[in-house]
Amino acid sequence: MAKIKRRGESGAAKNYVTRNQALKKLQISLSDFRRLCILKGIYPREPLNKKRANKGSSAPASFYYHKDIQYLLHEPLLVKFREHKTFAKKLARALGRGEYALAKNLEDAKPVARLDHLVKERYPTFTLALQDLQDPLNLVHLFSTLPTNPIPGKTLVPSEIIAECSRLISEWKVWAIRTHSLRKVFLGIKGVYYECDVPGQGGETVRVRWLEGYEFQQHVPTDVDFRILLTFLDLYRTLLSFVMFKLYTEENLVYPPPLDVELDEQGESVGAFRLVERKAGTEGADGTGKVSKKAVRKAIKGIKASGIDADVEMDEDAEVDEEKDEDEDFVERPSKAQEVEDVAPAPLTTYNSLLATSSTPSTSKQSLLFSPYTFYLSRETSSRTWEFVIRALGGKVVTSLTATSPDSAANADSITHVIVDRPMTVERMREMEAGRKWVWIQPQWVADCVNRQKVIGAEGYQPGQLLPPHLSPWDGEGDVYRPWLEDQEKAQAEAADEAAENDEAEQDEQEGSDDESESEDAEAEAATYPPALLASARDPTNATLLHAAELEAETNGVSHTAFRAQLKEATKANASKTPATAAPAKGEEDLRKIMMSNKKSKLYEKMQYSNKQKAEEKERLESKRQAIEKKKRKQSKA
Repeated sequence: MAKIKRRGESGAAKNYVTRNQALKKLQISLSDFRRLCILKGIYPREPLNKKRANKGSSAPASFYYHKDIQYLLHEPLLVKFREHKTFAKKLARALGRGEYALAKNLEDAKPVARLDHLVKERYPTFTLALQDLQDPLNLVHLFSTLPTNPIPGKTLVPSEIIAECSRLISEWKVWAIRTHSLRKVFLGIKGVYYECDVPGQGGETVRVRWLEGYEFQQHVPTDVDFRILLTFLDLYRTLLSFVMFKLYTEENLVYPPPLDVELDEQGESVGAFRLVERKAGTEGADGTGKVSKKAVRKAIKGIKASGIDADVEMDEDAEVDEEKDEDEDFVERPSKAQEVEDVAPAPLTTYNSLLATSSTPSTSKQSLLFSPYTFYLSRETSSRTWEFVIRALGGKVVTSLTATSPDSAANADSITHVIVDRPMTVERMREMEAGRKWVWIQPQWVADCVNRQKVIGAEGYQPGQLLPPHLSPWDGEGDVYRPWLEDQEKAQAEAADEAAENDEAEQDEQEGSDDESESEDAEAEAATYPPALLASARDPTNATLLHAAELEAETNGVSHTAFRAQLKEATKANASKTPATAAPAKGEEDLRKIMMSNKKSKLYEKMQYSNKQKAEEKERLESKRQAIEKKKRKQSKA
């Protein structure tokens, strides 16, 4: 006899559980369950049939996989949550009874939940952690810009968390400056976008892109649930700490880098940190005093990959308080005729010299973009942004904190570029230069040089001038849609075909070329307009095409009034050629199809198929008719 199949014991009802069922099974509160799901990366699921998953009930509910809830039963954080609940009860009881000594002891023994094991679970390899580093950097920077003076009842973020987020961002920038890994910069509406090349496992390079908001006064919103954001922030801070330790260790640097308190109080951002190398011979690759053979082979492999034979050049910005050791080179093999006494002068190469040489970046100091230049940042520019960008590409920076004006700086003669973001007269600039040859530019010049990987001319970037367009450097994201280029290629192909046909029957089609000349005249009239203007006239509702047409008119020196008149004429001419009934957009069709029932959607697909077949048949008959008429025309001329 077959086993009786009972309702709710198999299928969707078995695979899914509701949120209330999960809370009862885990025996935790809703806030703890939400926090646990965020930390473990478990999200609600959408079953194919909600009614079956809810065992016949049609009440609205959130569903989770049954296996995910079973997985949460063995989570060590559950024990910490229960310990914290017990601690809160004991603390409230002690405060209610006035036992303040007991309350202080309880506060000192407060249970703390560590998230190290979650980072290892969610990111088994270092490359996976780097690939998911965009959101942590964005959120950590967002919290680092919040006001640090807490307002009771309004500011829900502790000042210690804000200070730690600011420290993590500065440490990330210090590493990028040390390794010169910055590749692209884009000044967007939301803020400044950066992209760095970070070395992952096995020599694989991972591109990390993050966003930093502009330095404006931040107002803490009241309608944002900071408990959820702080839960994400706890995980992201732990992840960034792991990543920073790995990156600094690979560069043979001490983590965390020491902070100069005096410079930090003066307002320095990345300049307040000092990079200190790890002492030679203290630790091996595995953290012990011994050096394994595997670590030595890895260091030698890094030397072969980079192809560097010279000694390591220390960055000028890294202030290391160590004595300079003697250079360690390989000992050449002596010849037989050479005496043994001549062999001894140079010491053998050690593991630390191999490690330092293999960790040296392939780009030398001289090959960096801004290495020969010294920049002065005026007080109205964002020193936090442009100091990071310039120093990451090898340049030197003099900020307004050290000198109120470029002519009052101690090393004013070495300054090559002055970055100003306000209008300034030529007389004032010449007065401040005092015979020096300074290049006066706006901040966008630096970003454009970084994106083009070369130092461009300063024409068009002087203070007070209208800057050129600043497009996104990433492929496909900043490219403006230019359909007129496709139209131009199509028109050229059609013109070539027509020219070939005209060459073959040039004498026979002299009388019947009136219609073709009229069409060519119409095309010539359309060609008198710029291509971007034609594309905007064909799609007047597209703001991107309109902006591109305006930029093109501005480049050509056309006034705004003349541009509007040309656009109106081109739109009117294009409207007369466009058919009255246009097919609906694909997105609208998809929305309509979503709202249909299954029966109506199938009927709609049949109708669309039949309409497509009729259109193809009509097009085929039309082309055949045109070919027959052309043949008759030739026969009549003959």
